[in-house]
Formats: sequence, structure tokens, C-alpha cells
Amino acid sequence: MPFAREVQRLLIGLIMAFLAVIFASTYWAIVGADTILQREDNPRLVDDRASIVRGDIYDRHSELLVQSVQAANGWVSRQFLHPSMNSALGYYSLRYGESGAEAAFNALLRGDDLQRSPEAYFQTDILHRPQRGYDIRLTFDLTIQTTVIQAMQGYRGAAIVLDVPTGEVLALASLPTFDPNTLDQQWEQLIQAPEQPFFNRALQGQYQPGALLQTPLLVAAINSGYPIDVLTEGASQPVVIDQLTMTCARRPPADRLTLGEAYAFACPAPFVNLFNQVGHDAILEIFELFKLGDQQAFILPGFVPLEIRPAPIDFSLDDALGQGDYQITPLHMAVIAASIVNDGNAPIPYTLLDTRLPETSLWTSMRPVSPTLPIMTGETARRLQELMRASTVNGAATRAARSGMNIGGHAALAYSGDRSYSWFTGFVITGARQGIAIVIVLEDHQNPPDAAAIGGQILEIAYKRAVGLVNR
Repeated sequence: MPFAREVQRLLIGLIMAFLAVIFASTYWAIVGADTILQREDNPRLVDDRASIVRGDIYDRHSELLVQSVQAANGWVSRQFLHPSMNSALGYYSLRYGESGAEAAFNALLRGDDLQRSPEAYFQTDILHRPQRGYDIRLTFDLTIQTTVIQAMQGYRGAAIVLDVPTGEVLALASLPTFDPNTLDQQWEQLIQAPEQPFFNRALQGQYQPGALLQTPLLVAAINSGYPIDVLTEGASQPVVIDQLTMTCARRPPADRLTLGEAYAFACPAPFVNLFNQVGHDAILEIFELFKLGDQQAFILPGFVPLEIRPAPIDFSLDDALGQGDYQITPLHMAVIAASIVNDGNAPIPYTLLDTRLPETSLWTSMRPVSPTLPIMTGETARRLQELMRASTVNGAATRAARSGMNIGGHAALAYSGDRSYSWFTGFVITGARQGIAIVIVLEDHQNPPDAAAIGGQILEIAYKRAVGLVNR
């Protein structure tokens, strides 16, 4: 009998063990499966991520910019085909994540939002075939982007080129940059590099605007009826604010200038008189219309986070002259330039044109329908066009001029501590309320006509692309 009891106990133990195995198997197969799958140390999860076939990226003319390449072990890497596009497209790395356009459209490129058919579900979830993402077509123009990078070689800074009136970003450049094809090997050197190649100066850079703010000051003058065609004495004299000496971006031929002529040479003295006579409140109202204290007014969502800095509390003369607390991104200034072409209406910038399902040929439009932001009247915008054209004829922006092209611009100088920035903002007209707007900023540089020369090169190619004079 003792032997029978031992057998009985053994049988009960086996049954309980069997039930425990059934319970555990059921739990981990149904309830706890995701817990295992989502563990960071789960090699299957790494394999799944590494095998995702991200969609290809194309420019606006369907030029292939980035593609996925699958290795023999099934892991997929990204191949960036055009070095000039690196600062705009960013990088993709299984180890370090994404940046630039790769980050902004990550869900699309991965296919996370893809409406899967039963057949697709069967292939990916049952047969474990790689997940595939959408192809995307962006607003960038490879030819214009390449021109920007070539024109800015040897400089540190940023450039933005916008189509008007759509707000499509034709080029986005930040220099110096990096090679995303060798990112994993060079990561440690890149993150420690003093020139900060990962910092997107075009979108994240918040620069001292300096004399660039003479454009909204002119709007305040026009709106208030301030005389901009009357000669004033001492127009080319330097202005000293808080031990900072501000001078013209280019020396004018005379000391007696109108406000419009002072704008052409970016001379500060007449704008001090303007501030004193038009008044604090009228000028601050224009600055607020231009969203100059709102860093989030014009951004490209998903590309990079932008550090929020408080707007000036006490608006003063140094703020109005661009040497106070206002910090401006190149993208923001490019939108203002675009509004001058677009009868005073600022377009909302964007970069995604179309998407395409995996292994198909039909593109689906993703162009947003965004209202423009009116920041000045059409009459004021056309007056600014005249003044900016005059600056390219006889002013600090003359090196931007091109024969047979309706180009206007403003070259300006700004200071920040012991650093200086050369700015150029301008446009070329391609039709009625149509054109190309541009902003260039050169860091640690004190000759704004150089920025104007770079802007002229880019506007020339952009114009020829727009009217069909230059193909790939």
C-alpha cells in the first residue's frame, strides 16, 4: 500500500506539472507574447527591426535620393545616393535612430501606418516576410540643393529655398554636415566635433538677425506714413549700442541717404531715427505680425526639436535693430521673404509631396491645404519688392543681381558677442505672385555681399529650373 500511495503522489505531481506547462504555454502564447517580443534584449525584435524594408525617398522630379539595400542575412541598410542632400535627409541607423526627413516621415517609411490587406497580413505576420514601407516624394529639388552646397563650400552656415506661393521647400542646407553612409563608424567623432555637424542650422539655428530686421522696420514706416524718400544727414554714420558699434553692410557713396537707400546698404542710423519718430508701439505691432517672438510660428514638424526661448519682455531700440533679444531661424526669415513675393501672405512651409504603396507605381498626393498668414498688405509687399530690387542694383546686395532676372534682395550684418553673421534674404520673380525666396546665413563672417553672391548663384539656377531653362 505504501508503494501505491507513492505512485498516486507521483501521478498527482505529474498532472500538476502538466497543468502548469499548459497554463504557462497558454499565457505566453496569448497573453504575454507581446511582453517577450517587446523586450529590448529579444534578438527576434532586433531582427524584425533590422529586416524592415524602409521606403525609397525621391526628390520632386522623381530622382532617387535614398534606397534600402538588403544584405545576405536579411538585414536592411540605407544607402544615401547624393552627398548634397545629406543635411536635408538626415540619417537612419539601427543603433542611433533617425534624423532629418528620415525622422520626420519615419512611420511612413517603415510602413507602420500602412493599411494592410489580408494577403499582406499573412505574408508579414504568418510567413514572417519583411515589413515594407511607403515610398515618399519630397519637395526638394536635387539640382537646386546641389547648387546650394557647392556655392556654400568653405563656409559654415545655412540656406533655405522656398517655392512661392506653395511654401514647398526646394532646398535645405546646413553646413558642415556628415556622411550618413558611414554614420555607425564615425558616430563618436561626429557627436564630439566642435563644428556640430548634427545641428541643423537651417531649422534649429536661432541667430541674431541684426540689420535683417530693417525689413519689418520698413513695413512699420510705410504703414505709418513715415517718409522713406527724404534725404537725411549722417545716414552712413555708425551706431553704438551697449558698446557694440553697428555699421553699414557696405559703405554707401554718400552720407546723405533716404531711408530706402539706407536699407539698400543696411545702414543703421536712419532706422534709429525711424524708431524714435514712429514709436515703440507701432513697430512692436509689426514685429508681432511677423511672428518674430514666436519660434514655433514656422517650423517643419518632425525634423528637429526647436529650443523655445522667451520673447523680449521690454521691447527697445536694440531689439528693433536686431541686436537685442530676438533670435530668428533661417526658415522663419525665408517665409518672410516669400510673403514679399506673395502679396504679403506668408506661406506655411512643407516638404512631403506624395506617397506610394510598396511595389506599386501610383503616387498619392499628400500636399497640405494650409491657409497663408497675412503679415502685410499687397501694396506694402510690392513697395518692398522695389526697395529690394534697388538693393541689387546699387547696394549691399549687388552681387546677387543677374541680367534678365527680376531679383531683389537685402544683405545684412549681425553681431552676437564676439561672433558675426552675414545674411542675405531675397527672391526672384517667375510669374504673377510666383517666385523663389531664399535666405542665406554665414557664421563668423563680416562681409554680407559674399552672402548676396551665394544667393544670386542659387536664385539663378532656381529661376532657370522654374522656367524650364535647366534640366538635369
